[in-house]
Amino acid sequence: MSNVSAEVKEMNLVVFTDVNHFDETVRPLLLREEAENNLPLGLLDQIKAGRYKDPFLAVFKEDEEIHAVFVRTPPHYLIVTVFNYEKTGMIGESLWNFTEKHSMNFPGFIGNSKAVEPLAEFWSEKTNKPYETHMRQRIYKLQQVNDIDFSQGEMELAGVEDVELVSEWLQGFIEDTPESPIPKEDARKRAAEMLEEDSVFLWKVDGVPVSMARRARKTDNGVTVNFVFTPRDCRRKGYGRSVVAKLSEKLLETNQFCTLYTDLDNPTSNKIYMEIGYEPVCDSKMINL
Repeated sequence: MSNVSAEVKEMNLVVFTDVNHFDETVRPLLLREEAENNLPLGLLDQIKAGRYKDPFLAVFKEDEEIHAVFVRTPPHYLIVTVFNYEKTGMIGESLWNFTEKHSMNFPGFIGNSKAVEPLAEFWSEKTNKPYETHMRQRIYKLQQVNDIDFSQGEMELAGVEDVELVSEWLQGFIEDTPESPIPKEDARKRAAEMLEEDSVFLWKVDGVPVSMARRARKTDNGVTVNFVFTPRDCRRKGYGRSVVAKLSEKLLETNQFCTLYTDLDNPTSNKIYMEIGYEPVCDSKMINL
């Protein structure tokens, strides 16, 4: 694979047009904190597979040392990874100048709170507009499932016949977050894709589904668990904890660790995941500009 690709360098910001060259450049850096960087790593694999068009791929570089990595798939948030927080001011200035020059807009930042908060404050000063925290999250890592009591029931892989249920629960999951609701047809399409990937697992009691969890993006050594959802009439019975623990156990057979994101405004889920054995890695924020 050739390392020759078109790059645009402006004020320490290097923008890549070749995703393979970008991947070779940043992956070793992102893998130093693989659990924390599961989002940009997983997204990079999807970009390489051709799932997204026109991604924004850039690094902030000073004296040949990379201090920050940026990944964005329009129209989504800009994913920010900073390796040297002392450089955040310079990083913000460089990114601001580039976006102004190229009329580049994005809805906000997502990344480690220590990186995105200073950048959002810098942006707010430049635009004279306040920023808002869309979601406060925590990234967790699991290497071994604790010896916990499982609830009644068992885990099963969901099949295409479960598309209506998974679609409905997907909408329910999103309604429980600050995210905008998605139309029924979009939820059904997304559910069908996930079922085709054999990535959705249901917890069933006497054959009746009561909770779900999903195997999501992979990184080199880990895998992410997401879309953990239990309908309201089935909550407080341990089903969510059981399906996450059992799925995590299964995933650890072929991966060194599991990661997941939690909403810090939901203390119950954070407590449950720690009971399973998930340990906090860092806090992450989605910030609207």
